[in-house]
Amino acid sequence: MRRILLENIASGMKLAKPLYSADGRILLNAGLELKESYIERLHNLDVSYIYVEDDLTADIEVPDVVSEQARVEAVSTAKTIMDNVKLGKKVDAAQAKKIANNLVDELCRNHGVMVNFVDMRTRSDYLFSHSVSVCILSVLTGISLGYDELKLRDLGVGALLHDVGKTQIAPEILNKTERLSPEEAEEIKQHPAYGFEILRKNPDISLMSAHCAFQHHERFDGSGYPRNLKDAEIHQFAHIVAIADVYDALTSDVAYRRAVPVYEALAIINQASGTYFNPELIEHFVGNIAVYPIGSVVRLSNNQIGVVVDISHEAKNKPVIRILMDENKQRMNKLVEIDLSKNPRLYIADVVER
Repeated sequence: MRRILLENIASGMKLAKPLYSADGRILLNAGLELKESYIERLHNLDVSYIYVEDDLTADIEVPDVVSEQARVEAVSTAKTIMDNVKLGKKVDAAQAKKIANNLVDELCRNHGVMVNFVDMRTRSDYLFSHSVSVCILSVLTGISLGYDELKLRDLGVGALLHDVGKTQIAPEILNKTERLSPEEAEEIKQHPAYGFEILRKNPDISLMSAHCAFQHHERFDGSGYPRNLKDAEIHQFAHIVAIADVYDALTSDVAYRRAVPVYEALAIINQASGTYFNPELIEHFVGNIAVYPIGSVVRLSNNQIGVVVDISHEAKNKPVIRILMDENKQRMNKLVEIDLSKNPRLYIADVVER
């Protein structure tokens, strides 16, 4: 399979991975041949990426650090929790802990697998999918730091609920695509405090988890909000969640901006080392991310187009590429793979389908 932008989908392509709604329903199933009506539905759902397969990519599997079932269940539960909070109910700590525990267990079992899978999400489901992705990325960082199981579970709950304060923001402000007014921007900045108040009043949620909500917009150099904390004044959990939050936002379509490629998002994160983010934690975070995820379509320095099929921790910038089109843009009629780690003159010039 390979990842493709929605705008590049053509009739007749075959969907390689199912698309789910936030409540766990299958919207379009894997193996479906995409007709114009299905493509129109994808546009209406405002999906950015899908995975497709053809004869040159049918055998390529994109590994995820958690199972499809675990991710779908986590997003569905996050939606239920957030929807209930909107209605004035308290956070269901038991459900949040169950999801965090399940993700921690899977991530510990799959330790060593890099993040390759790009979550296929509809824009309207962003908050719930984002919460789960931030949880996964944060726990992976905690594992790299050597956290014990108890700390991983507290970090997981805090990361999953880091944006719960956004349930208190009016949807017309939260989803606004135009520039926010000063008053609206100030209201958005209240969501960490709103989230902290929601979580700290719940006796079943630790204060460490609650501080993920309160401090995830604080910055290493003191330039963040709501309290302009810096460095050691910020809980380490919140330092971790801050990096995961920005990374997932960068690699996702949001109301006001299109997603950027993974390599570009990682470059932005690295550039913020020592200013926005803790340098030591960035190192642990970045170590878990595939710079060019499996399934990405790339252009090589010799103008050949190919799809990433394998990658190693030792040569993250030099994956194995299966050539789809030669330098003259002619489709390949045989299987050719190039290990860039063994071809020093060749390198990835750009991500094509991003």
